[in-house]
Amino acid sequence: MLPYTTYLIDLDGVIYRGNALLPGAREFVTWLDANQKKYLYLTNNSFASGAQVLAKLTRLGISADTTHLLTAGQAAVQNIARRFPKGTVYVVGEEPLMDLVKAQGLSVAPIDSDEADAVLVGLDRDFDYTKLTCAMNAVRAGAAFITINRDPLLPVQGGFIPGTGSLAAAIEAASGISPEVVGKPEPTLLYEAMHLSGSQPGETVMVGDGLAVDILAGKNAGTHTILLFSGTTSREALASSPIQPDHTFNDLADLMKAELA
Repeated sequence: MLPYTTYLIDLDGVIYRGNALLPGAREFVTWLDANQKKYLYLTNNSFASGAQVLAKLTRLGISADTTHLLTAGQAAVQNIARRFPKGTVYVVGEEPLMDLVKAQGLSVAPIDSDEADAVLVGLDRDFDYTKLTCAMNAVRAGAAFITINRDPLLPVQGGFIPGTGSLAAAIEAASGISPEVVGKPEPTLLYEAMHLSGSQPGETVMVGDGLAVDILAGKNAGTHTILLFSGTTSREALASSPIQPDHTFNDLADLMKAELA
């Protein structure tokens, strides 16, 4: 049995892919509950609200509530609100992210405005040249440039779509300014999760599918790491990577075999 009290679990490519539950996911969560393990789902997802993520898990047959979820979007907006109380944010993102911004007492800048205290980048499936231009101009004028994550790809059923990191990279290239990163692979999200769980890095494991995102985040935060091959990383990519996890499994079903052996 893997000797961990606390599991920090990525969602996309681990629990589900698109709208499909991945093998072993339901059994894994049942095992966590039955064995009194502490666990939190950590997601860099920036286009769905926490309520939408929980609703999706429930729809897929995974029991979950707010005590088991921490999103990078929540952390990013809270950070902006502390730095710029009642400030204006140019949001490259979708409605759930804008709702998070408004809920913190911040204003969302008009889509064609380049005046803002901060530019916040999340996943935006309507990203276009106007948004790129306005975000670039706001950053060049001194707005704080914050991206929820650096994920270049988002796994969906049937393949991938460009992730938040791809949009942030376009603004970075245009403005010449690098963004602050809130989500994985930076350790902030994991530190907060361990604080909420009352856990130490030595008893905690990060379970993810991305070497340069999940596994690197675990290493940056000092936790143990488990890589699954059910998402973005192939065995070939792992073989040539300087980032190496502590354990690897095909998917959660394979991990459960090791836990129950």
